[in-house]
Amino acid sequence: MDVELLVAASAEFERVVTELPEGSWELPTPCEVSVRELVEHVVEGNRFAVAVLAGASATAAWGAVRAQKFGPDAVQESAAGQVEAFRAVAGDDVVHHPAGDITAEAFLRYRLVDVVVHAWDLLTTAGLDETLNTKLTEGLWALVEPELAEMLAFGSYGDGPSGTVTPEAPAQLRLLDAFGRRLT
Repeated sequence: MDVELLVAASAEFERVVTELPEGSWELPTPCEVSVRELVEHVVEGNRFAVAVLAGASATAAWGAVRAQKFGPDAVQESAAGQVEAFRAVAGDDVVHHPAGDITAEAFLRYRLVDVVVHAWDLLTTAGLDETLNTKLTEGLWALVEPELAEMLAFGSYGDGPSGTVTPEAPAQLRLLDAFGRRLT
């Protein structure tokens, strides 16, 4: 499992959150929730990952996550916890996901896409430069492209690929388009 890619994804998400203009927290994102709600979603996902990677059921994990507060250090703390939780498991370990049991390696791909795509959602909502770390998007695209059909079957990624992005397009564009983000 490429946990170092998760380290890079977490750092990119943290960078984006720190760059958000103060007045952007209530703006609507492409996910039809506010910036604040989207950041909280990623934090909750990070915390959920810690719980299920430790063996909790999806139901128990969500219960524990919902009871936690969202403080000023939540993004960094939850990301660090998630990284350590992934480092503590093997790729073929079973994770009790809401959609059914999956491997830790498959779960890592889901978490990576969630963190990176939502970083872009925040950038575009705030009107900031939408360019994500190129090494990160290239590494993530290489990881998820072979598993794309399985990931899209999960049902949480919008409309899926538009069919208009060429294989020669930059990895960021292919990644975002594959997961339902339409760039103008």
